[in-house]
Amino acid sequence: MKAVIICGPTGAGKSSLALNLAKKYKGVIINADSVQIYREIKILSGRPTSDDYRQAPHRLYGIMSIFKPCTLGIWRKMALETIKECELSGHVPIICGGTGLYIKFLLNELSVIPDIPRSIKLEAREKLEELGNENFRELLSKNDPVSACRIKSGDTNRLLRAWEVLTATTKPLSYWHEQSRDTGTQHEYFKVCLVPKRETLYSKCDKRFLDFVEQGAIEEARALNFITATPELPASKTLGLLELIKYTKGELELSDAIEQAQRTTRRYAKRQLTWFRHQLDEDFLIQNLSCSKTVSDCFKKIMNFLG
Repeated sequence: MKAVIICGPTGAGKSSLALNLAKKYKGVIINADSVQIYREIKILSGRPTSDDYRQAPHRLYGIMSIFKPCTLGIWRKMALETIKECELSGHVPIICGGTGLYIKFLLNELSVIPDIPRSIKLEAREKLEELGNENFRELLSKNDPVSACRIKSGDTNRLLRAWEVLTATTKPLSYWHEQSRDTGTQHEYFKVCLVPKRETLYSKCDKRFLDFVEQGAIEEARALNFITATPELPASKTLGLLELIKYTKGELELSDAIEQAQRTTRRYAKRQLTWFRHQLDEDFLIQNLSCSKTVSDCFKKIMNFLG
């Protein structure tokens, strides 16, 4: 089965390109964004609109509750099942999203790590808060020196992840990274990566967040204000959510909340740009999505790939 992957940083224009591709080649757009999968976060995740849904089939959008975190394994299983459905129905699978680890896992470039129980995640966070990052890292180094050496003290998420895996599996992260990759799928992928110039991307990110606010992101954040008490939920990392929650609680002026959210989004987009440039071996790179010749060339290559 042949499938197309459209990836890149937030605000790069992935959804628009995927939609045009789906209309042209009888495609089904499959979500590869770790936040767009949650039903409670529609606006701030930039999920497709009702009009988008009418123009082409979309799958794996808004299908899970934020209280049931979607792991890499869960997403990959659903994505492969959806690709199989496309094969049976004669549609072209178009995987679209900016969660790089989803893409790498789909391409069999990550080892499989068992799911971590929520109780262990909570215990790990409590231990880190009790010890502090530096002491927590020292504790990790006694049990998993390889991971501790690779992780800086300030990288809370990676410290927690290393400890959680060690606790849940009794094996360090390095063990899992060394395991042979899953080669059970026989799919071929054509990978298109969007990497706009940084200034252009930042401008799009800023405007995109203002659009979210106009579309009702403040009310969405107000309905999710309980999430600040459950920071272990992946959905709590939704760009702009915590800043708007602070506004709804009177802790920030709206202008300050917007400015901080835009800054957070730009920083995230910068990290994504770096990640995709160094981690993905793409088949076609698009730096300027508004260039009709570039898009046309991309579609020609995809047509040749699909045969």
